[in-house]
Amino acid sequence: MSETSYQAARQAFERQMEEWNWAGQKAGRQKILQAFLELSIANGFNSVSMRTIANAVKIKPPSLYSHFPDGRDEIVSESLRWHFHRFGVALLEAVEPATNAGEFWDAMVRLHFTRQVRLPESNLWDLLVATDRMAGFLPENLRAQVDHWVMLHEQMYIAAAHDMGCSDAAEHVRVVVTLLEGATRWAPADYSDAELGVMADRAVTLSRAILATSFPGNPHASEDQPHAFRFKPDGSARARVPVQSVEK
Repeated sequence: MSETSYQAARQAFERQMEEWNWAGQKAGRQKILQAFLELSIANGFNSVSMRTIANAVKIKPPSLYSHFPDGRDEIVSESLRWHFHRFGVALLEAVEPATNAGEFWDAMVRLHFTRQVRLPESNLWDLLVATDRMAGFLPENLRAQVDHWVMLHEQMYIAAAHDMGCSDAAEHVRVVVTLLEGATRWAPADYSDAELGVMADRAVTLSRAILATSFPGNPHASEDQPHAFRFKPDGSARARVPVQSVEK
């Protein structure tokens, strides 16, 4: 990767966002998609029918088909695309001020954490994607799109981590993403904005500690690689050094 590979990854993500061009989506479609997400969060994905969606947006059920001719399956597919589009727009706005890989990384982590905690549909997205990997209920073309979206997003993390000096960045990023996607288990959603900001900073600190850690058995690790700690065979930590040894 080049010294500015995080910028190339951002540009690839931005190009994909431009190809989707959701700006032309009618307000009626967006309202239906938002209703589907909210109903799924409140009542469970499988309980949402065309009738409950129609009631939520105050139209007759047959009228939904004028917006989504393929019915509920199309609404499910488009709601995933709509959710990721909004996430992508927010992500690009968040990283825009970054002038180096460290700032880029921190901005990504803060946004990822904040949306995971504050927006319940983020957890619904994760659940739908995870369920599809086990049960395969999404259309094949949508599954391919989802995999592509996830790859582009994670590639931004990987490129930034690599530029910050993390070897085997992909493995470390998988751990960081797992931490962030489980944020609601260690950061309740009822925080004030100020408290949420403090927790977002904590998420950044944790993510940087992960980047600075040499995983046991990692064939890419070296003795002189910066790390927060190494492990004894029993899993206990020793030889702590400052996490700030990862380049900012």
